[in-house]
Amino acid sequence: MDKPPFEFAVPDYPLGPHTYYRVGGPARWALIPRNADEAEAAWRWAQAQDTPMLVLGGGSNVLVSDEGFPGIVLFTTSLNRLESLGEDRYHVEGGVELDALVRKVMLANNYEGVGALTGIPGTVGGAIFMNAGTANGSVCALLESVDMARADGRVRLAMDASLYAYRSQRFCGPGDLILGGLFRFRRAEADQRAVYEHYTQRRLETQPQGYCCGSVFKNPPGAHAGRLIEACGLKGTRLGGAVISPKHANFIMNDRDARFEDIIGLIALAKRQVHERFGIHLEEEVRIIR
Repeated sequence: MDKPPFEFAVPDYPLGPHTYYRVGGPARWALIPRNADEAEAAWRWAQAQDTPMLVLGGGSNVLVSDEGFPGIVLFTTSLNRLESLGEDRYHVEGGVELDALVRKVMLANNYEGVGALTGIPGTVGGAIFMNAGTANGSVCALLESVDMARADGRVRLAMDASLYAYRSQRFCGPGDLILGGLFRFRRAEADQRAVYEHYTQRRLETQPQGYCCGSVFKNPPGAHAGRLIEACGLKGTRLGGAVISPKHANFIMNDRDARFEDIIGLIALAKRQVHERFGIHLEEEVRIIR
């Protein structure tokens, strides 16, 4: 691989501090662009290299190997413009924190959808890529369109319900780059701040706080991953510095300087025991980066 021709390129860049798990070795090269044009230029250069590439936003939903990442990591955290276009429409770049969108736009204007996005960590770009949300809805349902860099150029794709599903989407491939999205909101009749405070308090009461990625597994159809893992008696199970949370079994915590192998070992244990007992294959929601 050639040396990156950008002043914002950094070699041997530690990834652990940039993930919610606080786990992971260095990237061979980190590209940290300051705006969307630089991000697209860096992405196109990286696409032409014979080396793996990873796009990383807030790092809320990834688990990175202690060996690090042998290729290029493109950070989108500086893509943080949020612009009102009028008529309840907003252009939001991919590096904007999702919680900032909720507080500064949705709560400030009493828009619907607060219950779907309250308490979800990470950035807008990452939320769009995984169609983040709750039982009350998801981020893609609030989008009018999404801006992406693709091999054939920069595109603005009109959003349609056929393009996304539970914690997944069909419009952005693993090699594409989400630059941002155009959101269209609707005014709510009920007070959305009360909704925000309700779900914030509920998360504090039911979910553990600390170094983790949130829910490790997607909920299988008609079931809850946490309840299945709890039924296997795995709450509180520890491996090295990692533990399946005694508070919520779909959370695996780094609470004692856990290593990648500690967390991945507990993921494998939960999958194996749930399958043996219930015949259900748990699917990871967290992205595992080796």
